[in-house]
Amino acid sequence: MCENTAMTEVSNRHDPTAARIYGLALVAGVLLIIFGNISPVEAAGFVSPFLVMFEQRR
Repeated sequence: MCENTAMTEVSNRHDPTAARIYGLALVAGVLLIIFGNISPVEAAGFVSPFLVMFEQRR
């Protein structure tokens, strides 16, 4: 039988930094849609690289 030692990405711990970053990204996307007159797809395309960089640094 194979022993699985890989860490799962989902954990039961509460990470306030991650919650703050994702919350700020959501707010930034909404502000871009409202005040920037861009579509939700364009806002997601602008915000998502910052989230990817955040996840890669963790």
